Amino acid sequence: MENNNFNHYYMKYEKMIHYLLHRYNIKYAYDDYFQLMLIKLWELLQTFDELKTNAMDKYIYTKLKFYLIDCIRKYSKEMDRFIPTSDNIMLDQSYVEHYHCELYSMLEFLSPEELTWFNLTLQGFSTQEIAIYMNKSESTIKYYRKNARNKLKSHYLF
Repeated sequence: MENNNFNHYYMKYEKMIHYLLHRYNIKYAYDDYFQLMLIKLWELLQTFDELKTNAMDKYIYTKLKFYLIDCIRKYSKEMDRFIPTSDNIMLDQSYVEHYHCELYSMLEFLSPEELTWFNLTLQGFSTQEIAIYMNKSESTIKYYRKNARNKLKSHYLF
């Protein structure tokens, strides 16, 4: 695709990209999302096949919409995992250590694997990531999860 040809498509789909960003209420990092959407538009134009679908506008809209949703999910997952701290939120370290000791003493009825699953889940890791970390299969991790949940329910009546 020639550069001036992409400029034509840029002018054609720029408003669509702005519409999608406003529809999903993107205010923070607007320019970053816009740039990602332009890159995705370029990729879609490279891979578009008129033999498979003749409605190019609908194809572009659908693909960009779901790509934006994927980007939002990815960004929100990263934000949940990496929460920035500020000076006024910092707690006294002795309090944190005491809290952790108390919390884990309440969980002594869990097996070491279940406790590892519990700890990693609280940190926001997915089942797949925990399986890689523990060098176990996902079904084994799900088994640990099921047992840990049952033990927690029976001990704390959740």
